[in-house]
Parts: sequence; C-alpha cells; structure tokens
Amino acid sequence: MKKSLWQNYIRKSNFEKIEENLETDILIIGAGITGITTAYNLVNSKHKVLLIDGNSLFNNTTAKTTGKITYLQELNYQRIINIYDFQTAKLYYESQKEAIKIIKKNIKENNISCDFEKSTSITFTNDPKEVEKIELEKEILKNFGAKVYSEEKSFNKIKKLNMLSVKDTYVFNPVKYLYGLLDKIKKSKNITTLENSKAYKIKFENDKYIVKVNDYYVKTKKIVLACNYPFFTIPGLFPLKSYVEKSYITAAKIKDKKNINGITSNYPTLSFRYTADNFFILLSNSSRVGDKINYAKNYQDCINNIKKLTSKNPNYAWSNMDVLTHDYLPLIGKITSLFPDIFIATGYNTWGMTNGTLAGKIISDMINNKKNKYEEIFKPTRKLKLKKIKSIFVNTLCASLKSFSFNLIKKNPSWYKNKVFVTYKNKKRVGIYYDDIGKEHIVSNVCPHLKCFLTFNTIDKTWDCPCHGSRFDIDGNSIKGPSVYNIKIDESNE
Repeated sequence: MKKSLWQNYIRKSNFEKIEENLETDILIIGAGITGITTAYNLVNSKHKVLLIDGNSLFNNTTAKTTGKITYLQELNYQRIINIYDFQTAKLYYESQKEAIKIIKKNIKENNISCDFEKSTSITFTNDPKEVEKIELEKEILKNFGAKVYSEEKSFNKIKKLNMLSVKDTYVFNPVKYLYGLLDKIKKSKNITTLENSKAYKIKFENDKYIVKVNDYYVKTKKIVLACNYPFFTIPGLFPLKSYVEKSYITAAKIKDKKNINGITSNYPTLSFRYTADNFFILLSNSSRVGDKINYAKNYQDCINNIKKLTSKNPNYAWSNMDVLTHDYLPLIGKITSLFPDIFIATGYNTWGMTNGTLAGKIISDMINNKKNKYEEIFKPTRKLKLKKIKSIFVNTLCASLKSFSFNLIKKNPSWYKNKVFVTYKNKKRVGIYYDDIGKEHIVSNVCPHLKCFLTFNTIDKTWDCPCHGSRFDIDGNSIKGPSVYNIKIDESNE
C-alpha cells in the first residue's frame, strides 16, 4: 500500500500483542488521535486502562491526514445553521477553538517536538456561485467573534475568485505529536498499550463487556470505540448516520514553504498545506468511497494536480478515508441508552485533528462523570432533523445501491487488464488476482460487514469495499475496518 509522508516518522515498535485473557476497567479500541488522546487524559487516574490497536501503531487514518489544526472548515458553519441554528454552529466553533487550545497545551506541557507552526488558514473558491457563500461565512465567523481577513495572497498557481482567512490556526506532524503523548502514557502505571490486537465481537455478561481480541477475551466495564468506523452495525445504526469519503493526497519537495494552508469551499475538494521540512501537501480528487473506483486513475489525477501547481513530481502519494455525517457534526458519546458504557467517536467530516482531540476530552470527561459543554450537540443519539433526510438518501442509501449495482452488472471493468477477475465458483462470488509471477490469489468478493461486492485497487493491490471502506489484502486478510473479518475462501467469516 502507498506510504504517507508521516509514516516516515514511525518508530520501530516495542509494544506486544495480546497473549492472554485480560480484565480492565476501560478498553480503548483504536490508537489514533482519538484513542491516544483519551488514554492521555486518563493517565494516573483511578481507572485501569487497556489501549489496543488492530495493527502496528500510527499506520492508519491519523498517519494519513494532512495534519491541519484549524477551525476554518470550508463552509460548515452556515451548513450547521441551515440544519440547526446559530447557537449550535457557534458551539461547534467554540469546540474547535477549544481543541486547538488542548493541542497547544499538550505540546507545551510535554515539550513535544512535532513541527507545530502557526499557519494562516483560508477558504477559497474559483466558482462564481460560491462567492456569496464565502461572504456569508465571513459574516458568521465575525458574529462568533473571530478575526476574519480578506486580503489577497498569492499561493502557487491556484486560481481564486474570493477567499476568507483566519490567522490563529496551525499545522503539525501528527505522528510526532502522537508519540509525544504516547511517551507520557507509557510512563503511567494504570495504562497498558498493545498493538496488532484486533477486536472482533462484544457481548454483555454479568454487568461487564466481553470483547474478543485476536484469540483471547478482554473483560471490561467500559469501552471506547476510537477505530474510525465501528465494526458492528445494529447498535447505533451508524451506516445510516454517516457515509465514507475517499481522498488522494500527494507531497512534493519544494524550495520555499509558506505559512498558509487552504481548502476550497466547493466540491470536489482541493486542500493544501506546507510542512516544516519543505513539502507541499495537496489533497484532491475526493469522492464518496464508491463513486470513483478506478483507483489508478484517481492517483494519477492527483499526481497531475500537484505537478501543475509545483512543477514537481510528488515524492509521496497516498489515500485516506474519512467518515462524514449528514449534519456536519461529529458523533461523540454513548452509542445508545441500551449500552451506556460504550462510547464512540467518529464522523469527523475530514477534520480529525481537532475533532479527535475533542472526542478524547469529551469521552474522558464522561468516564470521570464530568459534565462537558459539547456533550449534548455531539451525542450519537441526537434526533434526526428533516433537512438531514435528503443527505441520508443521497449519500448513504443511493450511493450504496449505486455501488452495489455497478459491481453486480460490471464485475470486471477494463482497468483490471486481465490481471483481476471476478467470477463465481461453487455458487460463491470470488475475486482472483494474478501477481507478477502468475500466482493466483483467490478470495471471497463479498465484504463481511454488510455484504457489498468488493472492487480491486490496482495501485495498492487491495480489495476495497465501495460501501463503507473496508480493505483486504490479496490473500483476504482484513487490513482496515469496519470489517474485522477476513475474506479467505477457506475460513469462516463468523
């Protein structure tokens, strides 16, 4: 799979995987920014905490972000007002400002060297239809109390008709930052960290949760699901509350960096930033996960975009997937009243650095029975608004049906080039990949999560689910959720 710029900073791991049945007070599943921040907030608490990750640390979503720390997030404030009201949008704004303060505080208190730099954030457009929307976003931010600017600044060759900017925002190296928090966690006597320890099933028994992790069981009082997308479907009904977006990201070495980062107000998204070591990062070609399944073309389009802007071939190219909600607010808190001791954090709408930090604070406060002012607006059980129904229909139900129908009708698109075949064997739909030496790799072509048909990623050499983003290697091993089960022909998915 493609390696991100940030993955260069991953250290050689010295964490063990689970080797026995365990018992704890709190089980945190997922060691990205949400899980690490939650654990950090519980350092030296009265709780016994177990932090686990299904893979090696820092190789998933957080390591594939652009690493922006900003409250200027496209046109989200007017979108939230349109669904809810001004006060809800202002509270969301305040939550993002709070997250920035938390990150700054953590860096200062732990002396974390993570290339943390102030960077002006801009939202811009080259679409005449978006100009008025940017002006409206300016006024909303001013009413919140933000200092908003409209000065014209040149940046690369990106065309713009209108833009707004704020100056009290930042960028950093997310992997270096997480290591800074992890170093503090490792010194705590109440927290144990394990990697390559994948959670599969949860059951409730004798007032405790029993979680299957690899071939062992963890007994716990509380669970924090910090794994980007939950690996179950019924509790919380998350497939109806969210959808998945895939983006392609490139990084090219340049001579001069600028203290600016930006994102378009209109879709498809174009997002950029500079790094401390003179890389220009560009995110582009975003779409719902099932809309663009010619992955080689998607990568090439993103490479062409950065070459146009920098006249450089990228040194890195990778993809990332984000969970989006229908009302632009994350889902943070108790999954349902039926399971009051299971907490979830997902649906960050591509703004994971601030919302993941915020989720760690909200959930740790809830565990410690502290009231958090943002708990109510982010709770996963919030009521369905009428204006969200269209998004649910278009982005969830229709999108999944479209992906399912395409893969049903056109099993073998032209870009498979006789290296990949989807067919039926023994009345089961299978996928076959022939590697460079002609060896056959055969797997089930059905995702165990919600039974969507899989498409082959010819660049990363993975089988990808176009419904919710699960990924499997050529031999059928699950490498990214929500599915935690393999698609090997010779083993059960149950």
